[in-house]
Amino acid sequence: MPQCMDKYKESFALEFAKVMQENAQRWNESQKLHVKKLYTTWVLVYIVIFLAGFAPLKHEMNYDLNFHIILAILALVGSIIAFIFRESSELKEELKNDLYTNLLKSFGHDIVYDCGEISYSEYNNSLLFNKPVRYASVDDRFCGIFNGSPFIILEANLNYLKTTHGKTQETRLFKGVSMYFKMQKKVKSRVLIYSKSGFNKTPKGFEKVEFEYEKFNKKYDVYVKKSKDESHGQIEARYLFNTAFMDRFMQLHTSFRISKMQCSIYEDSVLILLSTNKDLFEMNHLFCRIDDINQYKKLFDEFASVFSFLEILNLSSKTGL
Repeated sequence: MPQCMDKYKESFALEFAKVMQENAQRWNESQKLHVKKLYTTWVLVYIVIFLAGFAPLKHEMNYDLNFHIILAILALVGSIIAFIFRESSELKEELKNDLYTNLLKSFGHDIVYDCGEISYSEYNNSLLFNKPVRYASVDDRFCGIFNGSPFIILEANLNYLKTTHGKTQETRLFKGVSMYFKMQKKVKSRVLIYSKSGFNKTPKGFEKVEFEYEKFNKKYDVYVKKSKDESHGQIEARYLFNTAFMDRFMQLHTSFRISKMQCSIYEDSVLILLSTNKDLFEMNHLFCRIDDINQYKKLFDEFASVFSFLEILNLSSKTGL
């Protein structure tokens, strides 16, 4: 674990122990109830689904018993998996408000679960989309103030309106984690960052920036908006992108284990988009010990990387040009 994230480990462990001491018994009882439902409440449903597998199909000419036995078993297994997922999801939702709100205190007391919203105008003004964001659905979300910097982090599905043959429907633009930060200094030049790809092209009115840090150059393409003073944008980007900034930016990519990353920096706003189809900020509690801290390692890595980045972003933004 990088040293910048490691410093949060002790406070996280202490807060975790405190939260579990106060709540583990209640949460364990809830867990037992959800597990019990799998072999009590849903048993009749399992039986009905299993027997339904033996019902003749609509256009079946010759009844094949072996086929229907296999079909019934597959239907039974599928229903059990579906109800395990259902009970696990319900348990997670019960725990999240209590658990996340308390665990986040290890990073700061001004951080809250289930709050915050990023406006469509922020998405559309970022220049990261080639179509206007019109609809957004949000799952887990967090907001607060860290080291004097306001932030919002949320899992989001962003859509635009697509019209085909006279029919308009919502079409996905982005799925993953959106992070919106406020800096304590305004950056005059718009800066765009994209994960390295053969499809990246220099946006109109921008120029590419190369840094001496080759590890960062190999992973990302950075563009800065051209200005009347041709050197100003390059200078400002290099001032902001010090080695610590780039290391912690890359750590976000690593901790969230995402496929693609984009960022827009302008004035005092930073918008980062982490593209992934996976559900993040998740736990698996139905058959695991709720008080096992090892379950929360990935969750800790995700949050620690965010606040380590915010920490260095705050320091960088205080630096004068």
